[in-house]
Amino acid sequence: MSGDLFGQAVPATALLSPQLRLEMVPSDTMEPTLRSRWDHVLVRPCTSYEGEGIYLMSDPFGGVKLTRASSTLGGRKGHLLLYSDNKHYGEHVVERDWFDESVLAIVVADVKVRDARLLMPAPASREVRP
Repeated sequence: MSGDLFGQAVPATALLSPQLRLEMVPSDTMEPTLRSRWDHVLVRPCTSYEGEGIYLMSDPFGGVKLTRASSTLGGRKGHLLLYSDNKHYGEHVVERDWFDESVLAIVVADVKVRDARLLMPAPASREVRP
């Protein structure tokens, strides 16, 4: 153990990858952890299960949603457990092939918006001086 309380920092340049993109949380499936149309997630495209985590998936109605995925230990081989933080949604066990056809990206980081007003552009009449 190095004694470093916070571990190694991720350089900001790692977030400037063409493989990463910022997505607004598209639905309420991850509330209260991630708020829909308020918070954002940094995602990396993927085409298959890459281990336990939060994934951006296409939904059967033509939209997208976030869902947690984990392997079904002690369950059926080749299946994954999908579940949401929002208790209004249930758990689903799906075949890995189905998951691989529906997955779009894996969540790398989340961005919690504290004050949406600060994301709005400044009024045109105000000049910013150095």
